[in-house]
Amino acid sequence: MLARYLRAEEPALFPNSPWDELPDLELPAPRRREGLGRAHIPVSTREPLAQAWFDQGLRLLHLGWRSESRRAFAEAARRDPELAMAWWGLALTRGAGARCATARAEAIHRALALSEGVTDAEQRYIVAATFLADKGPANGRHGFVREMEGLIDRFPEDAEARLLLAGFLADGYESDGRPGPGQPYAQALVRELLRTHPHHEGVHHAWVQLMEESARPGEAVESARRLRLLVPQVGTALLSAGRLLLRTGHTHDARETLEAAVAVEDAWLQQEGIPGAAASVAGQALRLLVQACADAGRYGEAQGWARRLRTRVEDVTPRLGQSLVFAAGALSGLHLRFGFWRAAAELRVELPEGSRPAEQVLLRGMETYARGLRALELGKLTEAERSCEALDALSLSLAEERKGDGRLLCPRDVARVVELAGCELRGALESRQGDPARAEATLIRAMRLERRLRGAGPAPFSRQARETLARARLRAGRADKAVDLAESLVKDRPGSGHAWLLLAEVHVARGDRDAATRALASCLECWRGADAHLSEIQRARIFRSERVELGGGEAANASY
Repeated sequence: MLARYLRAEEPALFPNSPWDELPDLELPAPRRREGLGRAHIPVSTREPLAQAWFDQGLRLLHLGWRSESRRAFAEAARRDPELAMAWWGLALTRGAGARCATARAEAIHRALALSEGVTDAEQRYIVAATFLADKGPANGRHGFVREMEGLIDRFPEDAEARLLLAGFLADGYESDGRPGPGQPYAQALVRELLRTHPHHEGVHHAWVQLMEESARPGEAVESARRLRLLVPQVGTALLSAGRLLLRTGHTHDARETLEAAVAVEDAWLQQEGIPGAAASVAGQALRLLVQACADAGRYGEAQGWARRLRTRVEDVTPRLGQSLVFAAGALSGLHLRFGFWRAAAELRVELPEGSRPAEQVLLRGMETYARGLRALELGKLTEAERSCEALDALSLSLAEERKGDGRLLCPRDVARVVELAGCELRGALESRQGDPARAEATLIRAMRLERRLRGAGPAPFSRQARETLARARLRAGRADKAVDLAESLVKDRPGSGHAWLLLAEVHVARGDRDAATRALASCLECWRGADAHLSEIQRARIFRSERVELGGGEAANASY
């Protein structure tokens, strides 16, 4: 989707995409790929292979595989040096940010120079893209949208134009759940395309990405499953499908799809002879696999995926600080999810010489936060207070750092994540100290900080503030005030046994045994294949078999 190509990039496990620094016509020749779908724009060329390579680039553009899409467009340009639309494609696949602005502008101006005599539709595609290249995605937004609307009005049967416009308009959601300005428009366009082009791979991919963060992600489950069948050899599409299936609680299907994404990208790396540092899809898929296994109570399996991720990172030469921190974070988050605070605090990660301050602060923040939780567990409240103060100091230490660039960690984003961790830990400490009013205020502030985090920043390494606040309210005997928080966690993560167990505990504390029984049944359904020795799994099974009370004592004091 164009929005992901042209706007702020997320910090990646491996921040450097393959061939980003190479000029377009120096890109290595790609391979012809089958099974990419049906996307097609007729272009002005007498060379059949140029058309074929252009269509391959277009299909991969729709499916989010930017590096391979760019190679295909470059091959189309080599096959027919006069093909204007090949340069149009190269402009759109050049990547986000100022670092690619010059290359984007050069490519689209080359397309303009070659556009005399091409069809009206091609000219309209090219003119629309000039707004993005000359003014940037933000300032050129209005011009691009108006030109694309003119193209769609002139050629209403052109599904590719509607799909590209929808991909550009995908604005996501605000922190309060409201859609961005272009999001409803984009959804309307793709919803209609689902009706008219039910077998178009790009339409299903767009629908999955548009609905993932919405309040109705279940509407895209069928599209996620269709992607597995339509484009089984495109890792980016499998990653999107797996992420949505995980979001909607289809954890088993998500795990299978994410495992397929890892296998597909590993095969591509081997086939092309590309180093592991180019494995952006596999890196993200492995992190999601850790999360999926954690939701399903499979701690041992999740550890295997986390170690595989760490091994992949450590085998890369040169070793990258950002990659090491992200891999360590996946394992640390897993330990925290199951209450193994000591293991989370002892990451034993040595960053390479010359690591950036943002990497150092993020790693130290994770370690400090885990030590604070360990101190809380042991009742060492003074030590936990020192951890809160250390997190505050770490956040402030990045105040003077420059803003991040491209897919590198942004110091400001890291500062916000560390600030959130300090605030959440302090709220848990105040609850443990017997000050529920102060804990409530602190954790509500943490929830607000959580909502303000940029989507393009690093994921928080602390617990969700809603969960901590729900447990603080349980501790204070205010279960009726905790139920909405627990239900919202279940709504966001319906495949997480941990969320369902918390909801069951809240209902028991409220005295609603029927609701508690239903929540526990959902919890145990999520944990059908869970590791039996884990304390949460044992507690849930005891509740089922003996119908014991979970509302006080252990349940209220549980930290995660």
